[in-house]
Amino acid sequence: MAERQKLTTNPLTSTEGVALQVNDVYVPLGLIERKKQSKRQGDISPEQGSELYKETEITKTFEHDAFLEQVLKQKNTPKSQGKRIAIIGEPGAGKTTLLQQIADWVSREIHQSIVIWVSLADLREKELKSYLFETWLTQVAEKIGKAEATKQLKNDFVTLFNQNNVWLLLDGLDEMSASNPLTEIARQFREGGLISQVRIVLTCRVNLWDGSINALNDFDTYRTLNFSYPQQVEKFIHKWFAAIPETGKQLCTALKKSGKERIQDLVKNPLRLTLLCLNWQSGDGKLPDTQAGLYQQFVDDFDNWKKAEFATNSDQRQQLNIKLGELAKEAIDKEATRFRLRQDFVNQFLGDADDENSLLKLALNRGWLNCVGIDTNRKHVYAFFHASFQEYFAAKAIDDWRFFLKHVPKNPSQGTYRIFEPQWKQTILLWLGRPEENLKQQKQQFIDALVTFKDGCRKCYEYRAYFLAAAGIAEFKDYFKADEIIAQIVKWTIDSLRSIEEEAKSALQQTDRIKAIAALVKQLQSKDANDYTRIQIASSLGQIDPGNKIAIVALVQLLQSNHLDGFIRWQAGYNLGQINPGDEIAIATLVQLLQSTNVDDITRSLAASSLGLIGTGNKIVIATLVQLLQSTNVDDFTHSLAASSLGQIDPGNEIAIATLAQLLQSINLDVFTRWLAESSLRRIVTGNEIAIAALVQLPQSTNMYDFARSLVVSSYGQIDPDNEIAIAALVQLLQSTTVKDSTRRQAADSLGEIDPGNEIAIAALVQLLQSTTVDDDTRSEAADSLGKIATGNEIAIAALVQLLQSTTVNDSTRWQAAESLEKILQDNKHRFEVVKALSGYWQLDNDCYDLTWNCAQNMPYPDFYQACHQRNLATRVMQSLKKILFTRII
Repeated sequence: MAERQKLTTNPLTSTEGVALQVNDVYVPLGLIERKKQSKRQGDISPEQGSELYKETEITKTFEHDAFLEQVLKQKNTPKSQGKRIAIIGEPGAGKTTLLQQIADWVSREIHQSIVIWVSLADLREKELKSYLFETWLTQVAEKIGKAEATKQLKNDFVTLFNQNNVWLLLDGLDEMSASNPLTEIARQFREGGLISQVRIVLTCRVNLWDGSINALNDFDTYRTLNFSYPQQVEKFIHKWFAAIPETGKQLCTALKKSGKERIQDLVKNPLRLTLLCLNWQSGDGKLPDTQAGLYQQFVDDFDNWKKAEFATNSDQRQQLNIKLGELAKEAIDKEATRFRLRQDFVNQFLGDADDENSLLKLALNRGWLNCVGIDTNRKHVYAFFHASFQEYFAAKAIDDWRFFLKHVPKNPSQGTYRIFEPQWKQTILLWLGRPEENLKQQKQQFIDALVTFKDGCRKCYEYRAYFLAAAGIAEFKDYFKADEIIAQIVKWTIDSLRSIEEEAKSALQQTDRIKAIAALVKQLQSKDANDYTRIQIASSLGQIDPGNKIAIVALVQLLQSNHLDGFIRWQAGYNLGQINPGDEIAIATLVQLLQSTNVDDITRSLAASSLGLIGTGNKIVIATLVQLLQSTNVDDFTHSLAASSLGQIDPGNEIAIATLAQLLQSINLDVFTRWLAESSLRRIVTGNEIAIAALVQLPQSTNMYDFARSLVVSSYGQIDPDNEIAIAALVQLLQSTTVKDSTRRQAADSLGEIDPGNEIAIAALVQLLQSTTVDDDTRSEAADSLGKIATGNEIAIAALVQLLQSTTVNDSTRWQAAESLEKILQDNKHRFEVVKALSGYWQLDNDCYDLTWNCAQNMPYPDFYQACHQRNLATRVMQSLKKILFTRII
């Protein structure tokens, strides 16, 4: 019994002095009852690689305890009434650990049960019945002081079988030595006499279970679910590090950092989480310096796991790894579904699974590839153990940096630009982290090529190449100009166009952390830095190194100075709250700004919003805002701002709801404050009767302007999206000939929010864009509304592009058109036309560049280059789009 409580990973972890029992780290896993083998279509992103293993043909999902009670105790199963249970899953999914828990539970909870555990790998050439009556029973006899099983002991054993008290728990069907374990064990069940009377629970890898005709079709099939992140993953970590809890907390914190999404998903599998904990413990609270180093450690550990059950020699493993690399690289490069791999495609590299000597058979046995379902032709679909390992094997298969980049400046269509294809970024970083000495010069040349890349297209792709280089030096730490790269990135965070500033801040979080912190500290302490620069630098420093004391001191000093204007003071307070959550100086500054009558309304709104973002759960902030709401010495606008913040921090707060509802009933409230109160109330309540009553009554009030009425109608439409009253009221406003254009625009906006893509709303907004009687402000507002409700709508895109080309509207309106286009563009056909149109309007600065940058993130470089160099705006494509626009409106 004690032997059964050991973790199957103990042979791996014992080298680090870690030998755990199941209950030391056990976190209950759920299961799903599977109807049939999953059919697979489409692809996933590698950040959600575990989705490859998610079942699509599900009868029922069970929590752990419900499975034990309903399936095992109540025998509530469709095929076998609880007598034949198969637990399947990929390698390391927790099958054996679950079976250990079942053994313990059955022994305790089911009266007179006799649990017999058999590791099927131990049968070797014996049959199950012989093993039970000879090997297993002899072991029992020895434990009671007998040299061998007596006749009486054997007769008693038979009696137990006949009384239906025996449970056979068979672990590792895939580890049997038979050529077809499914067929062989089915035969033994049929011919085993007494065995046919027992209750059987067995475990099996999904590869074998789904790999061929299944002779165990009378078994009810259940598949283990992954751990949830962060709840179950963190619970496991805390259990693993129970003796050194601080180390466990540090691992949980490290996993939560930006850029760790792949690892977060990877460790939903119990085995992979065990390997992560082992690496963290052996590294004294650190992981290997590079991602490639971490994955190589995972690969080595995984190959050593169950090494005896699936013996291979070094030549076999080397040949398999080479072919897995070729398969992985080709799939990422050319397959429509890069991570769900077709059987025919896999066979080209690894041979046929039916061939016992094929590399595919070896890959399946080792667990590097797994069957995850079938396609529409009923052929197998495979996936790597996790999509991240596919990227790793692909990186190992690339020996020349020119695979990623071959620049042909004047004719990009003849070049290779995988550096701009998002599916290759992780593979590039893994390649840069490879330790082979012979790749060092290649990696130097590659990063040189990235930082010197010139695109001739407003530098969009130059920036992208540079940002990739910044991420790359976190993996290749020997690059001789790393400090220069980081210094340039820091400069861009404070002195560049808005899009580039944001991307530069993101790049700082991905680059060499130690060098980035040093560069930011140096800049922060520079005597030449002004207040705004210090705030930006401190913010970046806090994002990379939360709680950084130098950043906190710098911001506190700024807030204590007397020369800051309201806006700069708000920025400093908000950033301090982000870096050091709950900071009393930051909170006091924002509350003071919110109450101040000496700063503009925009700054006060920003202060309120910031309190809502940084004050969640903070009792001081909640108490301060409640006190502010109850004060009679502040104006309605401040009341509304404070209630909005309180609603964000403490959703459902009755004081906030009551204050906002009361404000909305006031006949003296100005339109903007009414809108703020309404939108705040809409955001913080769901199902609150007081709030809904206040909102529903407003449109019927004779004291309201049409504009305010259209604002409020949308509110109860969003609380109840199917509300026919809201939709009817907004359509009536749109069709009215007496309402103002501004009201019509707001009504269309509101209708689109309730019913995205509503054609009446889009048509009304397009008409406003093209009207010769509206002013630029209304036209700009209409463009803004289209950006909210017209995603992918061809008419809206054409109208906004036409607005960008207009010579009769002001720059502000063009900016708004650019911003809305950024939100609604969905395919490269439209992006191509937009880039071509924008090529003549580079003076639009931030907003125009934001749109261009957005297009560059999604377009292949050769296509962007071509669009950028075609400046004839009156193209046939645009003319046809305009034709579509006018035809549909008429």
